[in-house]
Amino acid sequence: MKTSIALLSVALAVPGAAVENPSALSALRSAAGVHAPAAVPGLGGGGPIAAPAGAPGGGVDLSGQFPTGSRDQGNVGACHAFASIGLLEAAYFRKYGEHAVFSDADLFLRNTVLNGNIYSGSLFEPGYAWTGRPELKEGGSPSTLLAIGDMEFAIKNGVATTPQYSAFVDRYRQFREAEQRTLEDIERQRRRDPWYVRLLYNPRTHWARMQRSPLNQRILQNYLMGNDQTLDAQREESRRKLSGFKVAKSLYITLPSSFSRPEKECRRDGAARTAAVLSELNAGRSVGLSYFTDGNWGSHVLLITGYRPDGDDIVFKTRNSWGAGGNFDMSPKDMCKVHGIFSVRE
Repeated sequence: MKTSIALLSVALAVPGAAVENPSALSALRSAAGVHAPAAVPGLGGGGPIAAPAGAPGGGVDLSGQFPTGSRDQGNVGACHAFASIGLLEAAYFRKYGEHAVFSDADLFLRNTVLNGNIYSGSLFEPGYAWTGRPELKEGGSPSTLLAIGDMEFAIKNGVATTPQYSAFVDRYRQFREAEQRTLEDIERQRRRDPWYVRLLYNPRTHWARMQRSPLNQRILQNYLMGNDQTLDAQREESRRKLSGFKVAKSLYITLPSSFSRPEKECRRDGAARTAAVLSELNAGRSVGLSYFTDGNWGSHVLLITGYRPDGDDIVFKTRNSWGAGGNFDMSPKDMCKVHGIFSVRE
């Protein structure tokens, strides 16, 4: 509890910090040398970490638990939904011995778009946070820690299986462009009104509230995913099959400055996180990591699906959401950047 309170205090200091939005995502992918398809505008003082004794072949590979290869979020800040779906699919395989493909689009739509998380502002200013330009905060922000996470949402409410992300995202981009124009108009109105009008009426909050109405949500869902009468049945079936699954989370106090820490220090300060990841992998569970990607509060979420020895060190294998060519290795020297570790227990 103390850790959560301390982490929340850090979050409150930066209420408008975006985790992942289109601009930040584009910069992150470019820095990693991975670009969206054309259609989608150590332990103990910093010493090396040896692979744990007894691990199969000196390493662990859990990639066979997933029903597909790495999927692609495109230029939408949906990494959190993709990582959550991946962990649920792997846990489903471990429990039932069969692969199930869950819909990244359905989870992103219902727990980000329809729940209003893309409008989330600070705890002190409900509505949406204006960051200087009309860009939806698809990846959330540190101040959304109190919201229900994607995996908990899917376990409680189920998730559909048929809606394909590629079809959804084409319509979603049109919605996003229109919505951002609307937000820009709302902001112009807010700035034009005198302070006593703003005191009585906050157009930001009003718009966010309207978007949460059941009728508006149904209309938007039908537009983005079609009026498919089978979706509710799919959600109910997966809710039944996922019943009893639990989410394990560990939150860590760290700052964006960790992005530029020397490797030796990062390895040392991230030792507990490295140990936690190895413990989950050796227990047969893939791990989700949320970590800082730059010094300006930018973050990304991906999965660690195994590790392999690399001399006296180890290398973590990732499952990213940037398509088949978007996976890259991580290592213990990256772990001080991690501010969240999570997994699913079936």
